[in-house]
Amino acid sequence: MWDRSTRYGELAFQLQEEICSGPLSPGDKLPSIRALCARFQASSATVTHALYLLEDAGMISVRPRSGFYVRERFHAVERRPPARVPEACLQPALPAQRALLRSLEVLAAADQPMLFARINPELYPAVALQRIMTEQARRNPAFLTGCLIGPDSPLHRQLARRGRIMGCDWHAEDITITLANYEVYRTLFRSLTQPGQTVAIASPAPMRLLEELDEHGLKVLEIPSHPEHGLSIDTLEFALRREKVAACAFSANFPHPTGGQMSDAGKRRVVELLAEHGVPLIEDDRNGDLHFGEKRPLPFKAFDRTGLVHYFSDVSGLVGHGLSIGFAVTNLRHEFERIAQPPELFQYTLSSFMASGLFEPHLRRLRQALASYSSQYQAAVRAHFPREARSFAVSGGHWMWIELPRGFDTTALLRRALQDDIAFSPGQLFCTDGSLNHCLRLNTGMPVTEAVERDIAALGAMIAEQLTQMRSAPREADRA
Repeated sequence: MWDRSTRYGELAFQLQEEICSGPLSPGDKLPSIRALCARFQASSATVTHALYLLEDAGMISVRPRSGFYVRERFHAVERRPPARVPEACLQPALPAQRALLRSLEVLAAADQPMLFARINPELYPAVALQRIMTEQARRNPAFLTGCLIGPDSPLHRQLARRGRIMGCDWHAEDITITLANYEVYRTLFRSLTQPGQTVAIASPAPMRLLEELDEHGLKVLEIPSHPEHGLSIDTLEFALRREKVAACAFSANFPHPTGGQMSDAGKRRVVELLAEHGVPLIEDDRNGDLHFGEKRPLPFKAFDRTGLVHYFSDVSGLVGHGLSIGFAVTNLRHEFERIAQPPELFQYTLSSFMASGLFEPHLRRLRQALASYSSQYQAAVRAHFPREARSFAVSGGHWMWIELPRGFDTTALLRRALQDDIAFSPGQLFCTDGSLNHCLRLNTGMPVTEAVERDIAALGAMIAEQLTQMRSAPREADRA
């Protein structure tokens, strides 16, 4: 069921054996993480990953502040498919999701720091970019009238150098400069798929991606993704055997809205698995540079040996979205010849900034700030949300995924919160069928001010009240 070549996969297999035929019975509590670390001589991260694999398979469940327990109704004694078997489908819930999203967009101009996935604009190097842009326009007025930039421009060369940082041996001529929007997805979907075919995506998924798939008439195959460890490879493997998949669209590092990160072994296995089935992968790596650790995590593209990984990223998201500059590395470069490119002035401004020696120090400051913001939100949520709310520690990005008990209605919670001018993104925005409506996402790209802390405290009180109503509902029904 699991890839036993990995340490956590082997550990999960051994624990599964104990659950199925060994000393662990339904209802038993598993040893603590510390005890398992000592017993298996493994790190806490490895043990935790193994436990989450068992939880995803439906073998164990977690009880807040108590530990992991064998599920009462788990009786598997043979190899089974993943607990949640995905099926390709169109998106009947999308109109309702769009209506909810549009109602939230009217708040875009308001001070709603937890709602939209955005970064504190004060963290961007606006003054340095303005100075460089003014100088470029003065020295090269032709940029203002437009001139075609070739495949060996300064920006192409800068991006090629950055490829080596992320373990990718690409060259300037391999890179296509694009606008930093969903045009890359549109172009690749047009090139790789036909209406009615199936595309596998990680779930939860960005609403914009779901909309793009719907507009292309594509079926969606949702592969569960853990908020810390990323894509369920076992489910993907099972789904590829069961479904005819035309393409996949995954992010390995800090995807929106969960922020998980796959291990390098997991990334390699995904790329190898898709190569075995001849399925192309569209990789969105726009958040890969927003890591909190010292080392830039590798993308799927670093493990690509067949050209099936079509990579794209967004550089302007690191320095200011106003530049709207992204890039793609794909063997379908000719498909991008018909789409618009960012203005030449913007491209030369960005390449000059990257070559000035200011770019890397800026990225370090940006990451440090986002890591600090993330810690602030984690502390505030732990302090003010009820213990049934499960948040996840991430190592990059700028969002927090929170799970509440099944049956909890975060859309109803949002309606209540909006009465007090508090907004967040409910889980139903990030799936095809509303199955994640017990979850919510908070943006953590803004600092936790006193006002934000008050909003989190108020939201926690609303959650506690709604949980109390949930628990009392069955008792009231029994009395009736």
